[in-house]
Order: sequence, then C-alpha cells, then structure tokens
Amino acid sequence: MLHTISPQDMREMERAFLDGTGYPSILLMEHAAQAVADAVERYAKRGSRVLFVCGSGNNGGDGCAAARIWMQRGGRADVWLMSSPSKMKDDAGANACLLNVCGANMTILYGDAPEIPADCAAIVDALFGTGLSRAMEGTALSAVQRMNGSGLPVIAVDIPSGVDGATGQTLGEAVRATETVTFHRAKHGHMIFPGRALTGHLTIADIGILSEWDGAQGIDVLEAADAASMLPVRARDAHKGTFGHVLLVAGSEGMSGAACLAAQATLRSGAGLVTAACCAPVRIPMQTLVPCAMAKVVCGGAALEAGTSMKLYELAQGKQALAIGPGLGQEEGTWRAIVQLVSGDMPKVIDADALNLLARYGGKVGANTVLTPHPGEMARLTGAQVQEILAAPVEYAQQLAQDYDCCVLLKGATTVIARGEDVAMNVTGCEAMGTGGCGDVLTGVVAGLMAQGMTPMDAARAGAYYHGLAGEAAARLRGSRAVTAWDVCEALRIE
Repeated sequence: MLHTISPQDMREMERAFLDGTGYPSILLMEHAAQAVADAVERYAKRGSRVLFVCGSGNNGGDGCAAARIWMQRGGRADVWLMSSPSKMKDDAGANACLLNVCGANMTILYGDAPEIPADCAAIVDALFGTGLSRAMEGTALSAVQRMNGSGLPVIAVDIPSGVDGATGQTLGEAVRATETVTFHRAKHGHMIFPGRALTGHLTIADIGILSEWDGAQGIDVLEAADAASMLPVRARDAHKGTFGHVLLVAGSEGMSGAACLAAQATLRSGAGLVTAACCAPVRIPMQTLVPCAMAKVVCGGAALEAGTSMKLYELAQGKQALAIGPGLGQEEGTWRAIVQLVSGDMPKVIDADALNLLARYGGKVGANTVLTPHPGEMARLTGAQVQEILAAPVEYAQQLAQDYDCCVLLKGATTVIARGEDVAMNVTGCEAMGTGGCGDVLTGVVAGLMAQGMTPMDAARAGAYYHGLAGEAAARLRGSRAVTAWDVCEALRIE
C-alpha cells in the first residue's frame, strides 16, 4: 500500500532524522540525484545532451547533483540556474559549485529563458519542490514555458514545478512532466488532480531515511494486494445465504436503468441475494435485465410514496445491507418513504437522489453508512461550490464524514474515502467512466461488499478500487468513447 505524506510532514521527518542520527544531509541529496539520473537514462541515451533547469533551493541542488552524475556517466549537461552558485546555500550551493568545477555548461538566467538546444534529448525540472507557495513569474515562468513547449521528455524532481505538493492544485502555469521522481513517499499532490495529470509516471525513490523515523500518518492509496486482502474468504461449502442479502431501494418511472445497474453490480460484487424494492414501472425492466435479482413492488405510482415507508422497513428486516438512491426521484413523498431506512443503523450505501433528498431535508444517517456523492452532490450537502470541493477534496470529505458520523466516498478522477482520521484515495479508473450510471454501479459494488461483512470503510475503499479497475478493463475492450455503465458492470472482477 502506498502512503502519501504532506510536504510539511516530510520536511519535519527529514529534519528529525538528520538531527537524530547525524546522517549527512548532502548524502540524502546525492541519493536523490542518483535516482533522478537513473530516470534520465530511461529517456536519454548515455552520452546525450540533457538540460537541467535548477532553482536556488534544495530542489535545484538535487538537479545540480543529478547533472554532475549525468556527466560522470558520460553524458553532456546544460544547466540553467536561477541564481549564481556562490549565492546558493548549504548543500544546494555545494553541489552547484562542484558542478561548476566539473565543467558543466552553466547559464545563469536573469531574463527570459533562452531557446532549448536543438540536440537535447531530455529536460530535468528542478526549479521548485513541494514548498512552492505562489505562482511563478518572470524568469522562472519563462523557463517553465520553454520546458512545456519543447516536446521533449521532462523529468520532474520531487514534484512538477508549479504544483502544490499538499493539494495538487496548480499555482499558475506548471510543468507537464513525463515522469516525476519523488523521494521516500509520494506526496498528496501527486495523487490529486490536476497535479496527478501533470506528474506523469510517478517513481518513488528511497534516499536512505530509515523507516523507524517515519511516523507521519499520510493518506493510504490501495494497490492490488491490499484490496484483495480485504475481501472476505469464501468457504467451499458456502451458499447464497452466506454472502448476504441486499435490499436495493432504487428506480422510478423513466429511471429503471439506475436500479438495474445497481442490482447487477451488487450481484457481481459477490452478494448472495438482492431484492429490489421498487415502484411498479421498475419491476419489468428489473426482472428482464437482472433476472438473478428479485423485485418487490411496494407502490403502484411512478415513484416511491410516503405510504410505502412501513413496507420498506419490513422488507429491510433480515437483510445484511441496504443500497438507497439510484434513480429514486426527488419528490417529498419519496423522502418520507426512505427516511426511516436512511436514519437507521443497518449497514447501507446512500447515493444519487437519496443524497439530494438528504441535502434538502436534512437528518442523520447512522454510523454504518457510506455516502457516495460526486462533487455536485457534495456541494448540495455542504453548501460549498463545486470548484471549492475540487480544490480541497480531502478536507471536504473529512468534514462531511465528521458532520454525519459516517464514511464518505467522494467520487472523482481521484476518489477520496474518509472516516474520522482514516483517509484513503483511489487512483484506479479512467476517463471512459465519465458516463451516466457508473455511480449506480459503484453503489451496488459497495453495498454487495458490505453485505458480505466488510466494514463501511473497507467496502468503500475496495469497492472504489475494483470499480475503477472495471472501468479500465471496459475501456480496453470498447475504447474510451464507447464505454457504458453496463460495460463497466460486466467488466467487474473482484477476487
């Protein structure tokens, strides 16, 4: 499992390690530079010409050291510096002065950056690290524009210059890296868009910090083995009752597809039984498209009505999990029908129209709940603007989880899952999943996993992971433009 770290925690941990062990800080820089030089070799042949664009701080020091190592390996190094070596401090200054002695072709930039040499094979971005706190301007901005316009592979040191290491947000224009070499642990900003897109391929390099000095919590990012280890063991003598029964409360006239997608995904996630509690227009589509699910008509109208509350409550008895919301509609009567289930303690997923009704009418949801809003639904639940949520998804997910005392799965290109101090991110999935109904599939997956006994947090994390993998698989089969939510559902493979 990957564990990200905030830039501030990284700095504090690195300083504690150096002070506590007496380990020379310049050796950390040397290890970092070796990892950068190794990355350069993936894009440039030994002996070729590489441009190193270096700032005046430690990030620039890493770049200067990498340029020296590249020369020691037989390459040619051009170095653009934002400051003269004599004005650079500590380890960065030492490496810049050493590079000067080694005879690198060094250019100190005072105005706009010059043209990049025509025979360069690659560029190393060592302008600014994770501590950048304002938009670039002047010479630095000019250098970034040269790098982005070069068409060459760009290897970023620690994080692409211009990306906030804590939030992934861009501070004006930022470097578009082909690969980013970061140190010790990934930073939050590598995982959150737009920083994630600008990072390119992420390499995490060990620079010698001993693990016992790293107590920073960070954010978990699931990998394949982590997700698989969370799944309940399926006994050879199991039967349909072993794997849980989900009550799905979903669908309305014209929105039966949402209910069908959620039902099929619940079954594909491993639940033993699914009963769809629905209004009359949903029954035939449900039993036609999802024959392995049961359909129970609880009202004859176009949507659930207030009078169906007791029927829903009775149907919920004996079930292991609930899934409430896909395609329900947003009438007041529908809210009155579901509010008792929404506020109860049974394990459940609340999504789509149920989230919008919750935002409108308020109330509690019970501790064993996963809320699965997309940014628009999150905006309605919190009163924030969508852009504010996109700029700080971790913080908004944590706050909503605290407000409702439940687990929150904030959907997005990077999904954030939060419950108390426990926070995770999911980075599986792709642009092909930007199609109606994919959220309904996720609802079914999470509910199905909860029915098998997984905790809300684990079901949300594993559900998001496998849902994203299914989207990737569907895109490989169909192409990113042709994928539908049903394709994603049929591509689910949870094992």
